[in-house]
Amino acid sequence: MNFSSTSRAGKGLSAAIAIATLHSAAAHSQGLEEVIVTATKRGAASMQSTPISVQALTGDRLADMGATDFNDFFHQIPGLAVFDQGPGDKRYIIRGVNATGAGTVGLYLDEVIITGENAQDGGGRQPDIKLYDLDRVEVLKGPQGTTFGSSSLSGTIRYLTKAPDLSQPELNIQATARNIEGATGPGGQAEFAANLPLIKDQLAVRVAGMYLDDKGFIDNRFDDGINAEQTHSARVRVLYTPTDRIRLNLMAMNQDMETDGPYYFNRVGYEGQALPKNRQADLNNNPFTDEARIYNATAEYLSDQGTITATVSRLERDTVFNRDASAAVGPYSVITQPKEREVNSYELRFASEWNGPLQALVGVFAQREERYFKSQIFPSDPVTGEFSQVAGFSLDRNVSTEVDEDAVFMDLSYDLSEHFTVTGGLRWFEIEIGEVATALQDFAGQPGAGRGPQLGFSENDVIGKLNLSYHFNDDIMLFGQWAQGFRAGGTNDQTAAALADVNIPAGFGSDSVDSYELGLKSTLLDGRMRANASLYYIDWSDIQIQNQAQDPDNPSVLFPFRANGGAADIYGLELDLTHSPLPGLELSATASYTDAALSEDNPIPGTGMDGDDITYIPRTTVALSGFYSRPIPGTDLNGTLGLDVNHVSERNTELRPNNPLFVELESYTLVNLRLGVEANDWSAMLSVNNLLDDDSVVDVFRIIPGLTPDGFIPQQPRTVSVTLRKRFF
Repeated sequence: MNFSSTSRAGKGLSAAIAIATLHSAAAHSQGLEEVIVTATKRGAASMQSTPISVQALTGDRLADMGATDFNDFFHQIPGLAVFDQGPGDKRYIIRGVNATGAGTVGLYLDEVIITGENAQDGGGRQPDIKLYDLDRVEVLKGPQGTTFGSSSLSGTIRYLTKAPDLSQPELNIQATARNIEGATGPGGQAEFAANLPLIKDQLAVRVAGMYLDDKGFIDNRFDDGINAEQTHSARVRVLYTPTDRIRLNLMAMNQDMETDGPYYFNRVGYEGQALPKNRQADLNNNPFTDEARIYNATAEYLSDQGTITATVSRLERDTVFNRDASAAVGPYSVITQPKEREVNSYELRFASEWNGPLQALVGVFAQREERYFKSQIFPSDPVTGEFSQVAGFSLDRNVSTEVDEDAVFMDLSYDLSEHFTVTGGLRWFEIEIGEVATALQDFAGQPGAGRGPQLGFSENDVIGKLNLSYHFNDDIMLFGQWAQGFRAGGTNDQTAAALADVNIPAGFGSDSVDSYELGLKSTLLDGRMRANASLYYIDWSDIQIQNQAQDPDNPSVLFPFRANGGAADIYGLELDLTHSPLPGLELSATASYTDAALSEDNPIPGTGMDGDDITYIPRTTVALSGFYSRPIPGTDLNGTLGLDVNHVSERNTELRPNNPLFVELESYTLVNLRLGVEANDWSAMLSVNNLLDDDSVVDVFRIIPGLTPDGFIPQQPRTVSVTLRKRFF
């Protein structure tokens, strides 16, 4: 790893009595539904027979839960957490690995990498994919570096969309009316999915779309319900199979999201006055927009030796992030940060299907990324709250970044016996980052220093994994795994700090994990019970941390930068039990225990010491679920009843308890209830999420204690929804 410069300036107990699924077919059968995954890139396999920690939720299950985004399902997955600051502003956390900067969890839509970038805390702004017309969501726990590469440090989340059906047409529609307690009015959501075979058994197209309009319940001095969200999305998939050996998949998707303001309230204003409930103190309006375009072409050739897959993907994501800058610059000012990102990725791989004990997965990967980030401060109108782009008012700077990543990966597995398999994996990677920043104006509106130095970062390394699995029989498997993951380093934008004559480091290195896991998977009682468990230890080194340099002439102005800190030890236990004692009745329980703490002092004073708990990690989680479906006498209908209870233990917002920004977040309990009726081609469901109207806070952020009021991010209040679905054919 090296840095270069052309000048010298160089987010317990998580009790989720989770899931009111309609399980149309599976709910009426005695056995549990078999879930198929493709987590290893070696083709489809049963989740229970895959020797890694992977959990999947099918699209039918997500739809019957009324799930629209990540927040609606994550409680069900032990070891999965979220640092949530509102729509489009989430950091996903697996097994206690959480830090600022790039995502520690890889995020995929089909074959497309959509993980947040490694600049401007991009991992905290992972794309907020809406859950419509999905085949399933897979959550792979533990490092996935050899298979999925950078940022799959602690795991990977995969959103798998429904593929076109080559033989049967299909048309489904869904409409939801939703009322959030305290919101400005009712909202809702509409979805559709249509499948059309064009050439039987050869060519089909699937089109799906959704529109969401949720009203807000947080007010500011200018408008009510400023945390309202509007999202619309559409997706087209084409499947062409000209021969039995060739498959061509094409996909294009857009998702545009807009919120009218940040998802937080304040308890006091800038002058220290008490504010009404769910009132925001900001002196201006601060909307957020997130526009994504996702494209993929994947070709597969099914040879006698195995499957050759070639995939080409493109992600285009444009966001505009606005925040009140009154404390730093003066009353009625806004910092606006538009960002453009384009990512092209390419992968060619071969997954063998050999006769005999040896199997292989080999591949090459390349990614080319361009980013453009702009940061400006403008005045806002004291009457309307809107800001105007007045030239020369204050800060104006931009940053252009290019990231190149190349990799070669390989997994080999060998059946030592009918029961015992050993798998080894390696990935060689090389990453190069080039960045240049331009300061057009300083904070006083005067001309800036212009184009800055060309900053660079480069790194190459090899990571590995070793997996041992033993199948006692078809229903019980024990596995052990050592695996490595990494998160790339990068550069620190120095332009804003330089304008105030403040020095910050030129860059930071990668961080990495070594994970050791022992897991058990079992299917019992003739398929009516599933019992899984995992015990793991993670050694996390060179942790990327964020610090802030203060302007000595203006203490309210802080310049964030990233550096490498110390290390952490993470110990965990995860349990997952599902049982169907009677036809139509399904009970499940999941639990996790996570002990995540620094194992040595960070080198930067005050940023963390040995024994400090990792931020936003609940120590314990539990998930329990009950679902019952039975025929309604005298009708052709089935009635359904589901109950969810989600409980999450305390978390802390900072490492050091004496840090002025430290807050211990209280535990919370959510209760969800669902009642439904379903026929052969239609269903109706009444759901109440947060039945007890829990008003706990899921995050508190402090920017400058004493100068800016604390922001509190709440649970979504009690939400009552009615959903109607209709299948036409």
